[in-house]
Amino acid sequence: MNNSNLDKQQQTEPAGMMMDSLYGPVALGILAGVGCGLCLGWHLSGRFGRSSRSMMAALGNSAGAGSEASVMGESGEFKMILVVRTDLKMGKGKAAAQCSHAAVSAYKQVQRRNPELLKQWEYCGQPKVVVKAPDEDCLLELLAHAKEVGLPVSLIQDAGRTQIAPGSRTVLGVGPGPADLVDKVTGHLKLY
Repeated sequence: MNNSNLDKQQQTEPAGMMMDSLYGPVALGILAGVGCGLCLGWHLSGRFGRSSRSMMAALGNSAGAGSEASVMGESGEFKMILVVRTDLKMGKGKAAAQCSHAAVSAYKQVQRRNPELLKQWEYCGQPKVVVKAPDEDCLLELLAHAKEVGLPVSLIQDAGRTQIAPGSRTVLGVGPGPADLVDKVTGHLKLY
């Protein structure tokens, strides 16, 4: 067929047939996209569903108290709380350094003992909140309460090279753990 025959054929075809030939590839592309989306959604839902169930079981085994659902918490969120003693009158930089020590210590501890919990906390964006405690006695009470409910804890003692006396307990890290459970221990404290 030469160009003149093709032009004649196009002129004799109704406009509807030309439009049908354009819609075929578009419809096929839409169907392929929807199919891929459904397959991906199905695959990911199975993957995250399994990790939630294994996380619930891991928390139930490590906490020791309560049912799996109560240990997991209602919200499914995880967080870490850093409790700073205010009676030591640490400078901002010193308090930040002590909080960093507590966060790293807690991270290492959970990485060794419960890597599945660590993954869930990381998936939630690794939330950390800094609150204040009036004195060492309050810090030690929080430590005992956190241990009772099965939360990871890290108590930081200062080396005494700068502002604070050697061996001073400066910061308590609580968690990472289920936000509902962490709040039972530290929810009454005010932000630092």
